[in-house]
Amino acid sequence: MFVKGQPDGGPLDEFDREESVNRVLPRCAPRVLWRLQAGGWHLMGFEGIDGERAAYEPDSPELDLVVAALTAVGHCVAPRTRLMTIWDRWGYYCEPGDRAYLSGLHLLHTDPAPQNFLIDGQGAHLVDWAWPALGPAWVDAALWGVRLMSDGGQGPEQAHRWVSRVPAWRSAGPEALRVFTRAEAASWSDAAREAPEVANIAQAARDWADYWS
Repeated sequence: MFVKGQPDGGPLDEFDREESVNRVLPRCAPRVLWRLQAGGWHLMGFEGIDGERAAYEPDSPELDLVVAALTAVGHCVAPRTRLMTIWDRWGYYCEPGDRAYLSGLHLLHTDPAPQNFLIDGQGAHLVDWAWPALGPAWVDAALWGVRLMSDGGQGPEQAHRWVSRVPAWRSAGPEALRVFTRAEAASWSDAAREAPEVANIAQAARDWADYWS
């Protein structure tokens, strides 16, 4: 079992979002077992995964498992609950006329970092659904491209070959990719000014955006 905790008095938005989408997620995501308040804490228990974080290097055999997990997520139906949209998250970095490129009703994870894919004998498990959003089906694959570069040392062409294996990627148009990757790069650049430890991700995001420009 894995348990998340939040002290009383803190925001519960992430708990609420994660619980609201859990019932519609594919089996590659661990199930919420319970949620309770006790001893000054809000707690949420999940199925435990005895696995290790995914390796994103170009020759990693785990990349195929990550593709399978992203493919499964691409087939799930979004719950009938209020969720933020991709435009809510990234629209600040776009022009008003770009909104149509980032519109969609697909449920997305939005954080395909290697620590969020736990690998065990059953495959890749996508955990930490605290920031789900609605948007175009290809967005998680586009975000994965940045992390293949920042965490796996891959070049843009290598990352492109891997994200192309996710079926939802086929629906991504060139202009939509240009708009979104530029917005993601600007977002990471802002984050790096406050947190220098993410500078390598910011650089990867800029390189990924340049590749699609």
